[in-house]
Amino acid sequence: MQIIGYIILFYVGFYFYRLAENYKKNKWLLALVGLLTFFLGYFVYLIYYRFFVFEELDDFTYPEIGFKSFLVGIITTFILFQILNIVWGRKLKKSESEVDKIGKL
Repeated sequence: MQIIGYIILFYVGFYFYRLAENYKKNKWLLALVGLLTFFLGYFVYLIYYRFFVFEELDDFTYPEIGFKSFLVGIITTFILFQILNIVWGRKLKKSESEVDKIGKL
């Protein structure tokens, strides 16, 4: 199961790297931000479960908690990716339309 986690982390970093490449931003910084976003979502769910879910823990709930926190990490990463893609895409469209207006009266 750990190998799958490492592969997912690789692809998270890779897609954020490519996003930064497409919009001419700092590539390695954005890849690191993507990974940190994954870990933030992962640990936020663990903290949520620890303080707000009042269930007795047994041996069968640990894998369930791990899987759910993994999904929350993936979802937060996906949300950040989409937000950055939309925001930077709008700025790119604005700058292209301003360039088209330069030669016209």
